[in-house]
Parts: sequence; C-alpha cells; structure tokens
Amino acid sequence: MKKVLTVLVAALFLGACHCSKCTTAPNRSNTCAKATCQCKHHHNKGCKCDKCKKAGCFAEKQAAKPAPAPKPAPKVTEDKALSEVATISKRADNTAVLSFKEPINFRYNSDEIEGASLTPVQKAAAALKKYPDATVRVAGYTDSLGDANYNIDLSQRRAKAVAMELVKEGVPAKNVSFIGYGAANPIATNKTSAGRAQNRRVELEVTNN
Repeated sequence: MKKVLTVLVAALFLGACHCSKCTTAPNRSNTCAKATCQCKHHHNKGCKCDKCKKAGCFAEKQAAKPAPAPKPAPKVTEDKALSEVATISKRADNTAVLSFKEPINFRYNSDEIEGASLTPVQKAAAALKKYPDATVRVAGYTDSLGDANYNIDLSQRRAKAVAMELVKEGVPAKNVSFIGYGAANPIATNKTSAGRAQNRRVELEVTNN
C-alpha cells in the first residue's frame, strides 16, 4: 500500500511539471525556464539566473545619467559681430554700453541719419536680433554749444531715429527704448571741434535678461 501511495504522489508531481530540471531537489522552483513548467521562480535582488537577465526582474538598475548642463546663455559683451562695429564696456549694473566705432552722424540740427551712418546701425541690429530677451536703450548726446533744453530735445529725437532703425532691421520693438541726455556725460572736451564731435554721439545700452 505504501508503495502505491508513493507512486501516485510521484506521478502527480511529474504531471504538474514537465521540466526535467525540476525533478532534482536543488533545481526545484528556482531554475526552471520552460513556459510549460508549473514551478515558481523565486527571484531575489541580485539574482544572476538567465530568466532574471532576460526579464530584468530585481536586476540592479543602473543609475540614470545626469542631464547635460545647459549651455551658458550668450552674452552681448562677448559678441564678435557687435565688437566689430562698437566698443563694448560694462557698467556696474551689468549693462553693456556700445559706443559706435564709426560715429553716427546726422544732418545739421536734424534727426535725419546720414546715409553712411546707416551701415553700422544695421550691423548692430543684425547682431542684436540674436538676443530676443535683451533690452536696448538708445542714448543720444550733443556737445555743449547752444541752448541746453534744445540739445536735450535734439539728442532725444536723434536717439529715437536710431531706435526706429533698429526696429526696422528686426530688433523687437518691445525691447527698444530711447533717451536724450543732451550735453551731459561728455567723453571729450567741448573746447575743441574734435572734442565736440566726439561728444555728439549715440550709444546703445544693452541689458541681457
């Protein structure tokens, strides 16, 4: 009778699992890779068996690679195209001041830009279009001759003319403004014609946001 029971138990076990590996004690329930096998694979963290390698269960996950650091935003003070047309200096408030190497000239007592002076303004505009978030304020200056109030008005009208030219060339209008300082902030003496010519100037005050 005992022999019969033993045979029946063995038959039931073999009928449940069709994998030859499962018939040996060390391999039961942890090495069978056949789909028809009824035994369960006990996966553990760090398991190196073929099934775990294929399924990826409990496999050690590789640490995600950190995203590459974003490239630093370009700076007006380092722009080669702008440095070709203007001398660039930096104020304490990080505003870049662009002083045109070729003076922006206007007709006498007028805010009309002379034809030859349009080129540097257009070149500056082409470079500034690369900075859509930068604000540009056009600053106009005169020499000290004449009425102070008139000079402020004239310098403002001339600054406006340059600002309009920048916008015409594609610099966003919302980023462009202008101001007239008259004879304030001279960069040369007003006692000579050469000095006064230097003081009659237009500068661009650019801030990168």
